[in-house]
Amino acid sequence: MNGALAQYLTMFFALLGLGAVIRRVGWIADAHIHWLVPWIVRVPLSALVFSALAKSSVSPSLLGVWGVGLVSTLGALGLAWLLGHLLRLRPSTRAILMVGGTLGNTGFLGTPLIAALYEGDPQRIASAVTFDMGVTALLVHTLGLSLLAAAGAKGERTSLTEGLKRVASMPVFWATLLGYLTALLSIPIPQPVLFTLETLGQITVPLALIAIGAMIRWRALGNRWRALLLIVAYKCVAAPLFTLGWLLLSGLPEGLARSVLLQSAMPTVMVSAVYAAYYQTDAELAASLVVVSVPVALALLPLWTSVPL
Repeated sequence: MNGALAQYLTMFFALLGLGAVIRRVGWIADAHIHWLVPWIVRVPLSALVFSALAKSSVSPSLLGVWGVGLVSTLGALGLAWLLGHLLRLRPSTRAILMVGGTLGNTGFLGTPLIAALYEGDPQRIASAVTFDMGVTALLVHTLGLSLLAAAGAKGERTSLTEGLKRVASMPVFWATLLGYLTALLSIPIPQPVLFTLETLGQITVPLALIAIGAMIRWRALGNRWRALLLIVAYKCVAAPLFTLGWLLLSGLPEGLARSVLLQSAMPTVMVSAVYAAYYQTDAELAASLVVVSVPVALALLPLWTSVPL
């Protein structure tokens, strides 16, 4: 592990710990967290995404990022389905394995972390954003939502239109479109405006990690340790290895491929726990997965930043 990465990891875990501490002493409550998390996504994350894309160059390689990301994620999801059947997991647990074990926190955590690790490289950040919006956001609000609803207590069905409307309602989605358009048309952004957006975007990582630390509830992990460890191992090790295999065959430039690999290695996407709770799909397991996968994924970052591509 190089010195710079060690410093970042120390900071990441310190901020997680800070979030847990300020929650413990009562400086932040559920009401604050429920306000803070959406605000981070709507304001600083959107500023980070737009400013990075506006400075990048739109190339066919980004289409390759989307293609490899989508194929590898769908493939990992299919393998999770097969594993769930081989292990004879109950439908709700199998759905959590498929959704929580393949779809990561690529927006709220992944994109800001990659921006911090590779500051000054807009193409890597553009690759991370492409994966987040073109793969994770698309799948979690469509296929992921459908799987969790179908495996829930009522066996409900959801529509593709409903999921796409959710994606289109996200401010970061429009920041992504505007960023791509700005880069594609080479629209000049006044330097003071770009500087302001970049500065605003820089607060995304610390705020996101503090918020995640404050949301962690170790006492709420429940007694599903066997299923939990299985899904955490799948999400943090097996799924990234599957993506790595596709990347080695893809021929993507190293920088873009690294962003895809890191995004695939992010902890479980938080909205999966929200959907699981809403549809009563093993909600306790889904929430525990979000909690446990965060420190595991961060601890494995040195592996995924150094593995040859």
